[in-house]
Amino acid sequence: MENYDIIGDIHGFVAPLKALLAKLGYTINSQGYYSHPNRKVIFLGDFIDRGDTQKEVLEIVMQMVKYKSALAIMGNHEFNALAYHARHPVTDKPLRTHSDNHNNQHQAFLDTYQNNPDELQRILEWFKTLPLFLELPELRVIHACWNQQAIDTIKPILDKQHCLNNQFLIDATDKTHPYNDIIEILLKGMEIDLPEGVYFKDSYGYARSRIRIKWWSTNAKTYQDYALVAASAMDQIPQTLLTEQQKKMTYADTEIPVFFGHYWFSGQPNIQKNNVACLDYSIAKKGKLVAYCWNQGDGDLSNERFVWVD
Repeated sequence: MENYDIIGDIHGFVAPLKALLAKLGYTINSQGYYSHPNRKVIFLGDFIDRGDTQKEVLEIVMQMVKYKSALAIMGNHEFNALAYHARHPVTDKPLRTHSDNHNNQHQAFLDTYQNNPDELQRILEWFKTLPLFLELPELRVIHACWNQQAIDTIKPILDKQHCLNNQFLIDATDKTHPYNDIIEILLKGMEIDLPEGVYFKDSYGYARSRIRIKWWSTNAKTYQDYALVAASAMDQIPQTLLTEQQKKMTYADTEIPVFFGHYWFSGQPNIQKNNVACLDYSIAKKGKLVAYCWNQGDGDLSNERFVWVD
């Protein structure tokens, strides 16, 4: 059994990563990588896009994983990168379209490796080694949403380390394939339909008839309770009662702890409940890079275990 420091989305910002590792007691050893005498890091994915020190971030993380001072999982940005740079074997079209929107989202990563295709390929091959989730004896780790039904569905398709293969990547980027829904849930979060005829406008002004939900909430009674939307949009979400089926989508209070990132939280880091903690506090938007210090044998999660740098 290990003691872990679980670190949220980094998005190419190496200075706060180095500062957080130092604050947690990790140092660069004689072999040139960060390590701790009795702890390991678990990285929650989304190492790339946005920041301008992506190469430095990846080298730190990759070295730590290589020498077993860290574990790491895939975020939606690593998945998107693989799809962006892969082509369908029949149509020869990119699995993720090279639209203006996708190009803009991915530009910082493209700029980093645009003159070094061999290095880019090395990074993409490493992305393929990232598990979609970790299920350790006393804790679970996922980028956006732990949904047992979705995980059980794809476990037989993934390899023993829960990593994707080329065919899964093709299927999961096909919007007509069931695996697309699963990858959306695991790496971007669970969504539900609003009642018929109801919609809200997101921060970009687009009308949305589906809401991302607080999948960990076991006491939500209405759509508004369940909604994970910007505060400015919350009054557009109805207080209509949830169905019994929708209430069953939650992560039970009796399950082992689960850690995730992805959601661009802000403010003071806090656990979501006794066994659920998000560690993404928007470092790419001048927020915090956050870790949770988990020790084997821990019971309920505690707000006292968060460590962060601004």
